[in-house]
Amino acid sequence: MCLISLSTAAFAATKAEPADVVYKNGYVYTVNVLRQVAEGFAMKDGKFIAVGSDEEMKAFIGKKTKVVNLKGKMVMPGLVDSHIHALRGALTSLGLAFPAESSVDEIKTALKKFIKDKKLKKGDWIEGAKWSLDYHTLTAAMLDEIAPDNPVFLHDWTNHLAWVNSAALEAANITKDTPDPAAGVIDRDSNGVPTGTLHDKALGLITAVMPEPAPKVVEERAQWIFSKLNKYGVTAIITPQLDPMRVKAYRDLEAKGKLTVRIQGSWDFNTRYVTTTLEEQAKTFMTRDKRGPNSPLINVDGVKIYMDGVPNDAEGGSPMIDSYATAPTFGTPSIDESTFSTWMMRFDKEGIKVMAHATGSLSVRHFLNAIEATRRANGKGPRHHMAHSMLIYPDEVPRFNFEKYNFVTEVSPYQVWTPDPSVHHWAEIIGEQRFNQTMTPLKSIVDAGALVSYGSDWDNIANPDPWFAMEGMVTRQYPGQPNYGQLNPDERIDISTAIQIFTRNGIMAMEKENESGSIEVGKSADFIIIDQNLLQIPVQDIHKTKVLTTVLQGKTVYKRK
Repeated sequence: MCLISLSTAAFAATKAEPADVVYKNGYVYTVNVLRQVAEGFAMKDGKFIAVGSDEEMKAFIGKKTKVVNLKGKMVMPGLVDSHIHALRGALTSLGLAFPAESSVDEIKTALKKFIKDKKLKKGDWIEGAKWSLDYHTLTAAMLDEIAPDNPVFLHDWTNHLAWVNSAALEAANITKDTPDPAAGVIDRDSNGVPTGTLHDKALGLITAVMPEPAPKVVEERAQWIFSKLNKYGVTAIITPQLDPMRVKAYRDLEAKGKLTVRIQGSWDFNTRYVTTTLEEQAKTFMTRDKRGPNSPLINVDGVKIYMDGVPNDAEGGSPMIDSYATAPTFGTPSIDESTFSTWMMRFDKEGIKVMAHATGSLSVRHFLNAIEATRRANGKGPRHHMAHSMLIYPDEVPRFNFEKYNFVTEVSPYQVWTPDPSVHHWAEIIGEQRFNQTMTPLKSIVDAGALVSYGSDWDNIANPDPWFAMEGMVTRQYPGQPNYGQLNPDERIDISTAIQIFTRNGIMAMEKENESGSIEVGKSADFIIIDQNLLQIPVQDIHKTKVLTTVLQGKTVYKRK
């Protein structure tokens, strides 16, 4: 009776106002605790003005109202990808692409074809991805055989390692005498000569001398990736690598009415691509005057801090609470705990949301220590963001409390909570038992009160398809590949929780829950129509979901043909 009365009150307040569009005869999953499922809704000026039964929607149908029959299809809020390297991936995809499982010979063949097809001239740069080879076996000379006159930069599937040729080393002036940058490694032979592979901060030595793309190309690629995301039902993203070039592209699209996603941007800080001091880096965005204003679809008040790289039992691996199982090392942090805590406190005071890359178990602990210290020092502050949140020890789980600390636990990519072959070696180097116990314990942190959001981490994965990840959360299996096994099935979550993670929680990570994230009166009409009801199908079919329509602010930005 309480739900009925609340619905009627909302209905009565606006029932005299004809809608622009009324949708009826559907299964509308609202992600609104007051009314979880409805039959239809009405929109006006890009916002929901009513949500309820088909009978209730009749009052909103005027002479000019468009009426859409959903024919029983499921409707839900637009999806949020809270960790995607959108423009980096869009620009990289213009370069040399090859499957991550490619052999050296296959990559060399692809490189030769790329040079021929693109009719490259001497000195033209070649950027490509993604390899998953043993970097110890790679040399610059292998690439020199195919491209002696073109600098080549090929990054691996994690984006934390790169394989380059002699021309690229020469362009960056990397020689035997070049020291390793802090938190970076230049691999060398027994004589100290660079071999052609680089780790983390050392990548910045190469990217610093690579030519910037033309502004027109940047805007075109931004539009390309946003359209691709709309096809998957994504209407909002959190994306790092913010810089003036990207901000301009996003703002130009918004001004032209062509921006089809909400954007929370994060300026890179202590990135492997920049070698200036932290103080110098912060000056580029610390004040509002430097980073510019926010707008209806674009928020520029974020920063990404790299606490570590990826699990690796060689030099530069993610820092761990316990040593790696296969080597006498605890890994290497990209920033020490005290420095990280200090910068989080400083950014927090300026109202800047910190997105912290944390894969190692010690990095997770350091983030939790820092957020607690920052709250003690500054109070509630902006909503910070632990990215990846991979290896979480059981005694840390109670600290994942959103209500107390106001931070988001983003999990990505989906390979880390499904037994994907690409991360099988992590179990070996971390230790099988420890890996199974600590790798993305979804249900445990949800039960502890964590605000969990989803990130694809594209372009570190092949495709930013969120439906694969959603199924993986519910099954802890790789979609379509039951032969890969199951990773800690006790950490499975139900489909309703998964939907909330992909919708409302993602919007909460952007601190926009009063504007979007659920289908309810007064919020922006950001929603999708899909071809199957997620609550009525076998969970093993979730990854087969196709989006029929994607709507942002009441405007259709994708329609399946």
